[in-house]
Amino acid sequence: MMADALAALEPVPGEAVLDLGVGGGWLSARLLARGCALVGIDPSAEVVARTRRRLPAGRFLEGRAEALPLADAALDGAASVNTIYFWPVLEPPVAELARVLKPGGRLVLGFQTAEAVRAWQGHVHGFTAWETADVEAALDAGGFRVVAVQAGRNWRVRDYCTLVALRAG
Repeated sequence: MMADALAALEPVPGEAVLDLGVGGGWLSARLLARGCALVGIDPSAEVVARTRRRLPAGRFLEGRAEALPLADAALDGAASVNTIYFWPVLEPPVAELARVLKPGGRLVLGFQTAEAVRAWQGHVHGFTAWETADVEAALDAGGFRVVAVQAGRNWRVRDYCTLVALRAG
């Protein structure tokens, strides 16, 4: 899923790119290796501290999707993989992503299908199983144009979706 998101983002050296929900840092490391000016944001202070030590070339900040600590139109691209399950509503994070991306900026969301999330026993602990159509509708309403929706499957996460959208304007 991460590799699909990276490929869909099509990062270019020198671009300002966001990894929203840094987690283990897989995507951040690859964006840095491609020469991107990386900003990684995660709600966990522990994740941010660990990733700062491991990847000192990046800029890592504590923050949440619904209140990104970034300036308006600061980014060329953004990717967020396995994070939308933590968003109880889609509109605030979508609005924030639209705010921080430049017009034409690329957004890639990688997420398990709603069916795959519901099939996992842990989903009962506050995860939201978003239908792909609902994510597309929220992006369309929030200032994005969805340009690609790619289905994927692997042994670990089962069925997933890689969604690519461009910020309008």
